[in-house]
Amino acid sequence: MSRERTDAEPRAVGLRTILAGAGWSLAEAARRSPRWLALTAATSLLLALVPAAQVRAVAWLVETADAGSWRSALVPVLLLTMLVGLAQIVSSAENLMGQRASLRLMRELNTRLARTAARLDPRQIADPRIHALLDGCRTSTFELSRAPGSVISAVASLLAAATLGAAIWPFSPLAAVLVVLALIPSLVNFAWSAGVQDAQFEVGAKHGARFRYLLEQLVGARTATELATLGSGPKVADAAAAAAAHARFTAHNDQIYARLMRGDLIGGALTAGLLGGALIAVLAEGGGTAGLSAGVLGVIAGLQATRGAGFAFGDVISVAPKVARFREQENLAGEREQDGRAPGVRRLDIREVTVTYAGASTPALRDASLHAEAGEMIALVGINGAGKTTLVGALLGIVELDGGLVQLDGADASQLSLPERFSRFALVTQEFGRYEMTVREAVALGTPRWDVEDEEIWQALEAARARSLVERLPRGLDTMLGPQFDGVGLSGGQWQRIALARIHVRDAGVRILDEPTSAIDAEAEQEVFAQLRESAAGRITIVVSHRAWTLRGMDRIYLLDHGRVLESGSFEQLAAPGTRFSEIFAQQLG
Repeated sequence: MSRERTDAEPRAVGLRTILAGAGWSLAEAARRSPRWLALTAATSLLLALVPAAQVRAVAWLVETADAGSWRSALVPVLLLTMLVGLAQIVSSAENLMGQRASLRLMRELNTRLARTAARLDPRQIADPRIHALLDGCRTSTFELSRAPGSVISAVASLLAAATLGAAIWPFSPLAAVLVVLALIPSLVNFAWSAGVQDAQFEVGAKHGARFRYLLEQLVGARTATELATLGSGPKVADAAAAAAAHARFTAHNDQIYARLMRGDLIGGALTAGLLGGALIAVLAEGGGTAGLSAGVLGVIAGLQATRGAGFAFGDVISVAPKVARFREQENLAGEREQDGRAPGVRRLDIREVTVTYAGASTPALRDASLHAEAGEMIALVGINGAGKTTLVGALLGIVELDGGLVQLDGADASQLSLPERFSRFALVTQEFGRYEMTVREAVALGTPRWDVEDEEIWQALEAARARSLVERLPRGLDTMLGPQFDGVGLSGGQWQRIALARIHVRDAGVRILDEPTSAIDAEAEQEVFAQLRESAAGRITIVVSHRAWTLRGMDRIYLLDHGRVLESGSFEQLAAPGTRFSEIFAQQLG
């Protein structure tokens, strides 16, 4: 947590930010549900006129009662009754219509947030600030969805205060002015409090995200099952990391709430003083029983209007920075999406690539070079930490190079946008995704194309030696996978075959497989590698493996050691006595 962000000075949210947020909120609601927004606005404005009408009706009632004609008083009584009933009915309708419009907008905002996240590249995803921004936006979509209603309520509150002032004016001009002025302390306080919360947005999102991550480990199907069988769930719940994250999150919010409470006390005291002055003015200038009764009612109604205006304007002001954050995250993914094509690659060259991670004293990869052509299968081997993953990251363009060059068909790969670069690769990592979706959906994730035919899915499953598995499932391609949503549970090896099917659907020029058969039995592993060899024509296949026998069919093997390509050659050449390769695989070769 940076000192700079933690101690950020609160400041009132600027008028431009507030107006921009209000305008954006109304525009989004109008685009999503224009009819419901219009109805909400109409009912809110109608309700805003009721308090002033009640003040005038009370004055009329008292005047007729003083005149001694109870029959004449029936009309204002009837009017007051109608106003009370109207307020109840319209208020309920306004609430329901506002909720409906809010739900539609929240669905739209969540969809857009998901689309932004889906288009981020790996470097952006790994950026802590972007992660905090997305997590903060994810938790604020409910507030954003209610913002249009708050804007309408704020305008209605202003109208209510203005009409109340006009209704009180004949009895006490001073009281009318004080009732309207009572709005100001609340507006200033909420503007300041919104600045406090915005100044601490990233800090709160960071601590909240960490705590939510630890909580998800306890409720997610896979991790929760593992923790339950180990009996170590309480360790996660009570772990120092969880306790510290929760404590920081709580302490951070306590500081904010303490400031807000002080602001509320000051604002409330000023508002009470102004309304108390309005009551004194009414008593001093009431203009008889009717004026006194109507004036007191008007001040009391002014108290309610002031309170409602404070909350409404508070919501508008406090949500304004969140609107700015949401609009910021929508600008994160500016590059176009892949169009689904997977261009072929005839030649791949990595020339003297060096990579040093931030904070590291030595390079993770130093002057690494390799070469491959279409139709070849090459392997990357080495002990953990040798640089294999970094080399794959450099090839994909998701790590920054200190020096060197990655070429695809003789052209500098760094000149391609990341989506264009990714389109040339198909990747399966050790931590492959176990997507709890239907088989069809899970396999089709291998390509951004939306027009994947079932025949392509079946061919990919066949290539991954998973067709017979899917044919035995209760609903074939429509079978839901995974237990979390009442789907079919799969073994680790079966999940891995589904992951392998994705790279066959992608049909990219370069296939990268990081331990592609680590969860598959030996017989099935032989079948998978045999199929990879059969389908190698026209593609470059790169395999990262720790199993010696899978390397026998490789055209070339590159052994990395301490970030360098130490040895390269065929299996027979590297298996000769005295090589580093023979040392690493001594047990398997024996």
